Amino acid sequence: MREYVERARTRAPVISPAERKRREEAVNYGRASVGLENFNLSKTDEKHAQRFINGEIELAEFVKVRNDPARSAKPLTAGQRQALEATHAWQRVVELRLDPVRGNFDPAHLKEINRRIFQDLPGLGCDDVTPGEFRPPVAPGNDWIKSRSLASVGATSSVAYSSMNEAAQARLDIVLNGADPAVLSTLKPAAFTTAIGALYSGVDYLHPFSDGNSRTLREFTRQLAQACGYKLDWERFGKSPAGRDVLNIARDRSVNILALAHIEHAGTKRDVVLSMDQLEGNRDLPNLLRDAIRPSRAVAFEQLQEADALNEHADLHDAFKTLHTAAQNVEANMPADAAAQRQALLAVRAHIQARLDQGEVHDFRQSPTSPHGKPPHANQPG
Repeated sequence: MREYVERARTRAPVISPAERKRREEAVNYGRASVGLENFNLSKTDEKHAQRFINGEIELAEFVKVRNDPARSAKPLTAGQRQALEATHAWQRVVELRLDPVRGNFDPAHLKEINRRIFQDLPGLGCDDVTPGEFRPPVAPGNDWIKSRSLASVGATSSVAYSSMNEAAQARLDIVLNGADPAVLSTLKPAAFTTAIGALYSGVDYLHPFSDGNSRTLREFTRQLAQACGYKLDWERFGKSPAGRDVLNIARDRSVNILALAHIEHAGTKRDVVLSMDQLEGNRDLPNLLRDAIRPSRAVAFEQLQEADALNEHADLHDAFKTLHTAAQNVEANMPADAAAQRQALLAVRAHIQARLDQGEVHDFRQSPTSPHGKPPHANQPG
């Protein structure tokens, strides 16, 4: 009996399928975020994540500092530092997905995201990391340029950033004035994608932090998109080295266009122009993000059961009513052909999905053609 009681006490708590899915999505998002920096999680990290997904531990325990190296007079090796950063930045990105910063999408909001992602590193021997603080200005007359290897295309990209002087800091305020959900949420997908791509590139060029700008800015724009009724899927670019390079090429092209007029040295300009020439023909960031941004309601219509989708997005009422009306009409017009009914309803659903992806919520009147060459009567509900 005592053994049974002890086992019962230590048994993992039961969490709902919805909560488990929420945790799993956050873990996957965090993994993709650090993966885009070419960091890999350890087997220990993955086991830790699975315990969290299973409900064996809560978020507070999940984000606790782990793998603290013994402090000594010796500095961290490059491998130790990378492993520590991968683990603890990943945990904090997961936390941000589940418990985002509540701010005004201004510089303070941006700083708080950076602080939360990297807050554990100074205490782990990464004493040069300054979470939530803007980097100091570059010395007058100098440039700040970085080079990155694009392994999947066999090239190196050189990208120049702002000096982060007073003018650049003032520019950051101006750029972030465009991060207004009240305005951005009124835009249809194409215009929204252009706006948020330009905003990302504007902040990316300023590069306000000494390190971690990409992880910070991806989370900032993900939160902004969500506040505007959109889903920004950064994870799609972290599934392979080629995907990572596609994203970095798009970012670098967009940043270098902004940087070119502000470069001080001829050598820096030469390297940047060479990179721009080598990468000519690739998509810039606003263009690339067309593949990664969708209205949240469209994703819900595609992925959720009707009740759950309507609970999250009441404005899907007309979409589902149109689908139900079409089902009644199809059954009446094709009573003896179950296969044709299925094909017709799939066509109607695809049509509604396409309209939702275009940002529509009411106008579903243009019906696709049924397998018999006639529209399956997916009429707009009155």
